[in-house]
Amino acid sequence: MSAPQTSALLDYFRSTPQFPVALMQSSWSLQQLATLSLMLCSVALATPNRDSVFIQSQCNLIDKLGWRDKPFSILYALVAQTFVGKPYRAGTLDSSLTEECHFTSDGFDCVTFVESALALSRSAKRKSCDYSSFLAELEFIRYRQGKCNGYSWRLHYTSDWIADNQAKRVLDDITPQLGGKRIRKTINFMSTHPEFYRQLRDSSALVGQIAAIERRLSRRPLAIIPRSQWSNAFTGIQSGDIIAIATTKEGLDYAHLGIALRTGGKLGFIHASSKSENVVFEPNLEEYLRAFSSASGITVLRPLDPTTAAPKSR
Repeated sequence: MSAPQTSALLDYFRSTPQFPVALMQSSWSLQQLATLSLMLCSVALATPNRDSVFIQSQCNLIDKLGWRDKPFSILYALVAQTFVGKPYRAGTLDSSLTEECHFTSDGFDCVTFVESALALSRSAKRKSCDYSSFLAELEFIRYRQGKCNGYSWRLHYTSDWIADNQAKRVLDDITPQLGGKRIRKTINFMSTHPEFYRQLRDSSALVGQIAAIERRLSRRPLAIIPRSQWSNAFTGIQSGDIIAIATTKEGLDYAHLGIALRTGGKLGFIHASSKSENVVFEPNLEEYLRAFSSASGITVLRPLDPTTAAPKSR
């Protein structure tokens, strides 16, 4: 390191309140302090960030409690419960204009909660539970054909997310077996409201790509269990099933996601709640849904064991 570089580095440390005052008042030479600074930088670079620490601690917990050997639906339900109490945080996937498979342990919305718990469960079930394998699973779930190739490759609409993850054998849509009916709906909210999306505001090309996806989704029927059939359908829902809440809002397919959990014979629901500002457990799913005024119905998805579910052709 040159003398000017060393001097500049030392000036930086002198102006940084967090740097130990005792060192600055010591008799250490500029070179000794610069060497120490490089050591500190090396330690900082080698220290895992809090997101990877969070995932690794989750992996360690799963190992310690022997969860990975349980049926996959049970594993997923158990992992989901460990997220209860985490803060609600919207918009984490849009923090950058450059699309990347982003994860933060600081907070979750309904989609990132469901995806993160599922990616962690899949990673654990494969017995390769660490941060890199978790991110690989997250990318596989979140993006079309499992590849992060840009903003339009993210599965923004839940109906698109369902269809793509069925094709990848991540989950099965069991709604038809529970009395669901096929409906069609015009989906166009993103392309008709680009001002709500940071990436779309100034990109007509991206808006066009999203509009093309919306036209395809609008031609694809959705499997929905209407309100009048909920009580009958609930008997077929098990812990670990994903509940997608369809909406009456124009241009949108679904409004919310969560994970079913049976406790004491009662069917509850774990979800990231904007109202509660946390990931919470609702002890009565039917009561929660009845109070969801814009809910037109539900779709029930059953996650598949990644070690036994073979991919199928599109």
